[in-house]
Parts: sequence; structure tokens; C-alpha cells
Amino acid sequence: MSTIQILLLSLFIAFMACETYWWGGCLYIARPITAAPIIGLLMGDFKTGLICGAMIEMVFLGGLSMGAYTPPNSYIGGMVGTALAIMAGGDIELGVALAYPIGLLVQWLNYVVTTINQIWVERAEGAIKQGNTKMFSFWHHMSIFTILFIRFFLPTFLALLLGSSAIEGFYNNLPAWVTSGMKVASGILPAIGLASILNTLGLKKGWPYFLLGFILAAYLKLDTMFIALLGIVLAFVILRSDFEETDFSLDLKADKKDGILNKEDFVKMFFRSFSSMGSFNYKSYNAIGYLYSIVPGLEKIYKDEPEKLKESYSRNVEFFNTHPFFKNLIMGIGLSMEEENANNPDFDTKVISSTKAALMGPLAGIGDSVFQGTFRVLFSAIGAGLALNGNIGGPIIYTIANLILAWGTRWWFLKGGYEYGTALVKKLRTSNLFEVFVKFATIIGMMVIGGMIANFVSVAFKLNYVSGETTITLQSIFDAIMPKFLPLVTTLTMYKIIKDVKGGIYYCLIGTFVIAFIGVLIGLL
Repeated sequence: MSTIQILLLSLFIAFMACETYWWGGCLYIARPITAAPIIGLLMGDFKTGLICGAMIEMVFLGGLSMGAYTPPNSYIGGMVGTALAIMAGGDIELGVALAYPIGLLVQWLNYVVTTINQIWVERAEGAIKQGNTKMFSFWHHMSIFTILFIRFFLPTFLALLLGSSAIEGFYNNLPAWVTSGMKVASGILPAIGLASILNTLGLKKGWPYFLLGFILAAYLKLDTMFIALLGIVLAFVILRSDFEETDFSLDLKADKKDGILNKEDFVKMFFRSFSSMGSFNYKSYNAIGYLYSIVPGLEKIYKDEPEKLKESYSRNVEFFNTHPFFKNLIMGIGLSMEEENANNPDFDTKVISSTKAALMGPLAGIGDSVFQGTFRVLFSAIGAGLALNGNIGGPIIYTIANLILAWGTRWWFLKGGYEYGTALVKKLRTSNLFEVFVKFATIIGMMVIGGMIANFVSVAFKLNYVSGETTITLQSIFDAIMPKFLPLVTTLTMYKIIKDVKGGIYYCLIGTFVIAFIGVLIGLL
């Protein structure tokens, strides 16, 4: 590739990676399952992109961002790893092996960028104190540009620039035991992601479904999609009584109020909310992004009251952090109370801040566990399972499901929060709606994970011995005990390490390569 091509590809990758912070609203379409096939298409090797993306997705499957913590970056790791694999002639094992270290580098850069962004955040705060929303918006977007350029573009450009001239020659000169070891490691690496998800979903409460999924794949050779569909049917049967007792209507007609904000206002704030995490910082977290999202609503509510408008700016730039989907619910509720403040001279504005503070924590916990830790992981697992078999339906299903979940909840929460206020939150918290959905997704997820271990974790012994005229391989002994026994034991071992050891995922990563290289050297793997 030429330097210009690398530059353009790096800019595209950085733009894609900014989806969560800028333009996509947490669709997670920059994850390997979706982004890697696009990179493959751009570089003329769609098949490598599809399969490489699916394998890398499984490695990063359990990485969950919570609070100030960000896991190794699957966006850049996946896209750059795929690009390097294609540059090396379609070497998928190389791409998978390089993805996690690259993602780890970007994770470290995140802390550098967040520190730099504190400069822009302070200038944004200064601008909003003066009521200057244009400069406030400018500094908010400077934070996003810093993320795009330093965190995403620079490491991508340098990795591809080095890769285009050196990666193929370097890889061809590696000893055979190293290349073979990387191939063995690439088969084991998906176990890390699957083990992480077992830890997130909770193996103790879901082990029967996990074991059922494994048996269906190991003994009956069923694919991931069939197991997922079977899991849906089974979940409906098992949770039938729960579904019958759950009020899905959330009837709140009596609590609905008409306000001055209309559909046009909601559309503006809906799209502005996509960048709410773009100015994350260690002082006020996502407060700048929260205020940026609701500025159009505040300007309309306090159209004829400039002093109250300035006060609302100061009030809404206080510390804020919750799950990005539920942030729109708090936005709607906050705007509803701001409107009440505009109409009622006796309204106590402290209620607005205290309500936000009271809702942030509980909704963050629900959002991280339901949306990110359950549904997103389930969509990733199903999509990766299909893509590993060369089925383009994998990324498509993943994208459509996330689009409905991300944009649907953001819109409904924003509009519903404004129209129904805190009554909507009370209804959600007193109903068992989320609890039933989590149970439903857990059954399907555990079955899919069990099936994916049998289908996609690859580890086998090569060692054999001769008895008379018969050659017996060590692997055949384990297959006689249980098909896919080693992938199961490997994944469960990693699950135990991740669960019980601080930083266990890194021990699993290092251990995978050490075992792979040693295993190849001694002829065991």
C-alpha cells in the first residue's frame, strides 16, 4: 500500500472508531464483527476481513467499559489487526495474534487523551458560564477530535505504515515454531473472550444451559444460529409464567403531560446525544456531553428568560455519569423539571440536581448489565458464530439488532422521560421488565457460549505413540472421553482465572502464547 492509501485507510478507521463518541450513538459497529469485513472490502479481501473480524470479536467478547475503566480497545485492535492480516497475504492467525496487543496500546493512550481533554473541558466550562454555547460546542468537539487523532488515528497510521513495508518480510523470516505457535494461539484466544462472558453472565446460575449448548454443538454438530434459535424457544417456555406476569404496556396515560418541546426538538437532542461521551474527563465525567445534548431544549424552555437559561447551564454541567442509553431518560426527566421551573416561580431547582444524582447510579448498573453485558454480548456471539462460517448474515444481524436497541431505547427514553417524568422511572423499577429480559437473554447467551466453545475454540494434542502396528494419538484418547474436551477445559480454566485472579485476563493472554509456543517446540500441540 502507498502512503496515501495508508493515510486514507487510517482516517477511515479512526472515523469508524469514533462512532461511540461522536456519530453513531453506541451502535458498536466499529467492533471487529462489523468493522473488519468493511476493512476487508476496502482492501479487496472481504473473506479474510469477515473471518478475521469474527475471530477477533471472540477474543474481545468480554471487554466491558464501566465508569472510568476502558478495556483493551477492540475497535482499533480489530480493524488494524485485520488490515495487517490482509497486508501479510490473508494471514488470519497473524491478525488475531496482533489485535489484542494493539488494543492494549490504545487502552493506555485513552488515559493520556482523557488527561489532555481536561484542558478542553475547562475551556468549555468557561464558555458556558458566559452563556457562549458556540464556543462551548467547539471545545466539546475539540475533545472528540483529540480522541480521533491521538487515540485512534496516530497508532493506526504508524502500525499500518510499519506493516506495509515490514510486516510481510518480518513474518516470512520468523522461525517455523513461532508461526506455528501463533496459529495454535489463534485457536485458543477465543476462549479468553468466552470465559470473560461466562464470568459476566454468571456460570453458577446458568450452567445447565451452558452445558446444553456445549452438548448440542459437540455431539450433534449443531451450528451457533440453530442453538440460538433453540435457546429462544427454550427461554420462552421456561419463562412463560414470568412473561405472563410482566406488564409490557407500561400504561402511563394518566401521568402524561404536554409540554412546549416538539418532535423537531427531540430529533435535535436525540442526534446530539450521540456525542455525549466525547468529552469524558476525570473531573465531571460526561457532564459536558450531557449539557451539549440538551442545549436546544433549554434554549426553547427559557427562550424569554436569559438569566434562568444561564442558571440551567450551570446546573446541568455538574458531575454526570450513567449508561449512555439511560442518559437520554435522565435528559427527558431533567427537561421536564426545567420546564416546570420555567412555569412555577416557587419551584426548587435543587430537585433537578438531586433527581439526576439519584438516578445515575441505579440506571448505570442496569444499563451496563442489561444492554452492554447481556444483549450486546449476545448479538456479538451470534454474529461471530455465523461469520466464522463465512456467513455475511453475522455482521448484518449484529448491526440491525444493535441499531434497534441503541436508537430505539435512546429515542423512547428521551421522549418518555420528558412526557412522563419520574413516573416512568418508578414504573420501570417496580415492574420486573428488566429482570425478565435479563433472564431471557442469559438462557440464550449461556447456550450460545457453550456451543461456541465446541465450534470455535481450537486446541488439540499432536503427540502420539506406536503400539505394535497401531499408532495411537493422545488427542484420540480425549475424544473418546468427550468430544471437544480440551476446548471446554481450556475455557473453564480461563474462566476460573478471570473470576478469581485480579488482572486474570492478562495472565490468560500471556499464558496462551507461552503454552502455544512451548507446546509446538516439544511437539505436544
